[in-house]
Amino acid sequence: MNGQKNSDLHMHSTASDGGYTPGELMKKCKMVDLEIVSLTDHDSVEGIEEAIRVGNDLGLRVIPGIEFSTKYKGKSVHILGYQFDWKDQHLQTILANQKQLRRERLDTIIQRLEAVGLPIQAQDVLKHVDGGSIGRPHVAKALIEAGYVADVAEAFERYLAEGKPCYVEKSQEMTVEEAIGWIHRTGGIAIVAHPDYYGVDGDLINWVRDWGLDGIEVYHRDHNEEAVKRYETLCDEIEEQIGTTLFKTGGSDFHHEDYGRVPEPLGVTRLSNHFAEILLQRNNK
Repeated sequence: MNGQKNSDLHMHSTASDGGYTPGELMKKCKMVDLEIVSLTDHDSVEGIEEAIRVGNDLGLRVIPGIEFSTKYKGKSVHILGYQFDWKDQHLQTILANQKQLRRERLDTIIQRLEAVGLPIQAQDVLKHVDGGSIGRPHVAKALIEAGYVADVAEAFERYLAEGKPCYVEKSQEMTVEEAIGWIHRTGGIAIVAHPDYYGVDGDLINWVRDWGLDGIEVYHRDHNEEAVKRYETLCDEIEEQIGTTLFKTGGSDFHHEDYGRVPEPLGVTRLSNHFAEILLQRNNK
């Protein structure tokens, strides 16, 4: 990579399952010397306006972002969108529907928690939701307050992670093709997030060719050196076969210092400014 590594294009706020408000998050970005950032909340654009406003005041360049939850052959796959029209009314309707599905999932999670002897109320969870998407970390916070667990990590390890007794899948999730389509219809760039999780490497060329996937999140906190090299090579191979240029993105996938799959500090995975600048230039075309 070339250029200064002061960009982080994957992070979450209280508008989905992060621990800081969008404004607080931008201040933290400034404190760790980031320069180009993107707020990519799950199925939510509620925090973008605040992030841009505070970011501008701090001298940060903020790229509008989102992380769509999708399904592909029964697997959960996340698709990142950048530089899209986040105020588009049709998109707002789609996201409102996703928000309602998450609210319905919360009711089922609460039922399962009660069944294992951990009764909580919906309002105990909703008070932690900052107008955006309801996520399992919000449930974890309610469990902490009720004295059932010590921290978010314990809540997931014992009850909320996939395969645990109170885990509930999101229903009626978008397909990968649908998420890419919505990002494109609103003028944006569609990127597959942290692909090392999904085992779909062999399908990515078809996603590019058939659905217009624009790139791969190559640089992610959970991608080791071998994975990074693999996705750099895969991007090159797809570009050569199809004759198109792919975007390479990356970021820390930051939620909070105290929770997440692997709690890490903001900016632990830094992208070269060169790649972030390419995304910014796309907005001017």
